[in-house]
Amino acid sequence: MSSTIKKRDVKIEIIRILACLLVVWYHIRELPWKQNGELSETAVFFEAICTVCVVTFFLISGFFIYDRKGTIIENWIYHIKHFFKKIFLPFIIVVILCIVFHEYLISAKTFKECIDGFSVKNTIATLFDSFKSFSADPLPGTAAHLWYIYSYFNIILVYPISALILKKTKKAFSYSLLLLYTVIMILNDYKSFYGDSIYYVVFDIVHKPVYYSMCGYVLYNEVIKRIIAREKDSEKDKASIIIDKRLFFGALIIYAIGFVMLFKTQVAYYYGTNAGYVYTSWLSLYSLILSSAFVVIIYNLRIDKYLNDKIENAIYYISGKTLGIYLIHYLLIVKLNSTGFQASFARYRINIVFYFIYFIVYSFIIILLSMAILVVIEFMKNKLLGGLYGKKKRLS
Repeated sequence: MSSTIKKRDVKIEIIRILACLLVVWYHIRELPWKQNGELSETAVFFEAICTVCVVTFFLISGFFIYDRKGTIIENWIYHIKHFFKKIFLPFIIVVILCIVFHEYLISAKTFKECIDGFSVKNTIATLFDSFKSFSADPLPGTAAHLWYIYSYFNIILVYPISALILKKTKKAFSYSLLLLYTVIMILNDYKSFYGDSIYYVVFDIVHKPVYYSMCGYVLYNEVIKRIIAREKDSEKDKASIIIDKRLFFGALIIYAIGFVMLFKTQVAYYYGTNAGYVYTSWLSLYSLILSSAFVVIIYNLRIDKYLNDKIENAIYYISGKTLGIYLIHYLLIVKLNSTGFQASFARYRINIVFYFIYFIVYSFIIILLSMAILVVIEFMKNKLLGGLYGKKKRLS
């Protein structure tokens, strides 16, 4: 038995790390259209793999955000405070870096040139436009991935309503409401496929994650908790790596069928519209189905029984850095791409095996660099704050 104080579920933290890895994969992916105009189905295949990345985070948010003890209002205040204490400041710092050093990140422009062109007025105006629209759209392209922060904050903002539906109404009503929402999503995906999309009107990337978080709550209470109970109660199956084989293989089949359907739909969509953004992202119902199956598959494995204290602590440490990696990694990708490093690294993608090698190795480089930057920032912060508090202690 591990001596680590398990305030967090190590399996959930592993899922969080895998989702973070797939976010990096998505951002280093090759665009599906080759230079000769031919569609790369291999590139579409890897886009389909990455489709679970973002929704998995929203599902995990739903696992715990609604289960905290206390009244709805007490929890709402706690979540708002936590957001501004832990997330908002790093988010603002990265946004300002993206605004000020945008040209440096996308071109050969120097730091000094960016600083010389810095304008407090323009920076504040860009920030204000972003806050006003509740979207990352007004920000430079290097900050486009920060839409996720707005989406997560929106989950917190509407928490009193979503928590009321899930916890204070009858289960049949709340689940029926989610089912209705799912049907509307199916209709929305159908219209999107035929070029008459309504998702920006009804289900934009800021508001749809609320639905995903509510689905996460249902998934956790109806499936994950049963897996936990089965693992505790089952004595005869302790030797098996799979906790609930029926559930595991059921989720595996759902994932396989969903993946094939997603891939075929995406290829057809590309050929039909020369676009395809909807079906490889968190905007379609495919992402919810695949993400839910992905979580159940991973959680149904007894991964934790093969982990010692050091590995568990490493998992907790890396998982605790996923927000920082998310904020920083895209800036690194953009900069390395502007220098030509990514292109030179990617030229070895000659078949599907080399695609896997590219994604694994290059994502490892990006995550390693992101972690190194985070360690330096944390060291500087501790030195600064530690020095300040140390002086206060000596004076007292």
